[in-house]
Amino acid sequence: MSETIGAQVRKLVGEMSPLGARTAQSDDRLVEDLGYDSLAVIELSLQLEATFALQPMAQGTAVDITTVGGIERLVEEALGAPADAA
Repeated sequence: MSETIGAQVRKLVGEMSPLGARTAQSDDRLVEDLGYDSLAVIELSLQLEATFALQPMAQGTAVDITTVGGIERLVEEALGAPADAA
């Protein structure tokens, strides 16, 4: 079977980290651990929309997301997929 949605999200987030490509974990914080700033978050959101064929999200939908796991859940919910088992 192919990678889970969560694994694909972690891989993409890690590859796009402004600090350089790295292995992202669900509990990594976007700003503090991976170096994302507002522009990098916008670029990441556009790439997630393209990769997973997501509809653009309403402004404010992802405002409170601070971790990679938060992005995983958001993408899984948008796709109607069950969350990865921990």
